[in-house]
Amino acid sequence: MRVTIDTNIFVYMVDERDPLKQATAIELVDRLRRGECAVSLQTIGELYAALLRSLKRAPWEAAQASRNVLAAFNCFGSSRVSVERALAESMAGRFSYWDAHQLAAAHEAGCELCFSEDMKDGARLGDVEVVHPFGPSGLSDRANDQLAKLGR
Repeated sequence: MRVTIDTNIFVYMVDERDPLKQATAIELVDRLRRGECAVSLQTIGELYAALLRSLKRAPWEAAQASRNVLAAFNCFGSSRVSVERALAESMAGRFSYWDAHQLAAAHEAGCELCFSEDMKDGARLGDVEVVHPFGPSGLSDRANDQLAKLGR
């Protein structure tokens, strides 16, 4: 099963303000890196922007963090079809445009799971289901169950 990771997980990896979420994000990414996990190019750009804007990181530091993700994972882009689907989902109020865009592109890339804190746990777009990774003391039970199914 192919999975993807949303931007917020990568942001938590470098955000020292919440040590539990940081440790959980690092664990999740480490476990997912061992299997069929791909990251959207949208996520790479969002990571760069979030590190600049939200965490006030220097441009070189934000760029290097983004390059690290590019080096660690296979990546996928979007298409005219995924943009059209994102527009339709957003217009219908089911997702924000950017969340729908990411999920639609992930669907086209063959992903079945998206680990994200920003979207509702269990939400679906096509074959892609959202899994909220954070629990009260680390990985959520559902994230652990999904990782066990993946053999990670």
